[in-house]
Amino acid sequence: MLRKTDIKDLNACLSLFEQSVKTLCAKDYTKDQICAWIKIDRQQWEEKFKYDEIFVYEKRGKIASFISVKQEQKLLDLLFTHPDFVRQGLAQNLLDFILKTYLHNEIYTFASLSAKDFFLKNGFELIRENKVIKEG
Repeated sequence: MLRKTDIKDLNACLSLFEQSVKTLCAKDYTKDQICAWIKIDRQQWEEKFKYDEIFVYEKRGKIASFISVKQEQKLLDLLFTHPDFVRQGLAQNLLDFILKTYLHNEIYTFASLSAKDFFLKNGFELIRENKVIKEG
């Protein structure tokens, strides 16, 4: 079931985010990079839940995947799926929903190495590769 998120979903989404990055991105990033990536700034996430358009896909009573859009910036900000629910089309369903709902000529994302192929297969173009320096 696809639905708009609520602040009560924050903890479940944070947990999903952490598990997804630790498990699904391990082949593309070092342990130090993953540790820096999953360091949670709860206030920043609360702001996301307050101002961004966030949708979840529930399966078996759990949040299995979520997506967020910063509408004014035309930015697809987050798209994560729990490791137990990968390869079931959930991220694809969420992306399709966003692309149909927020009809922009252009929508951007900063895709991880792990997600790059998914976005390329969905018609996104690689503009440039970014290096993110976090925690020195």
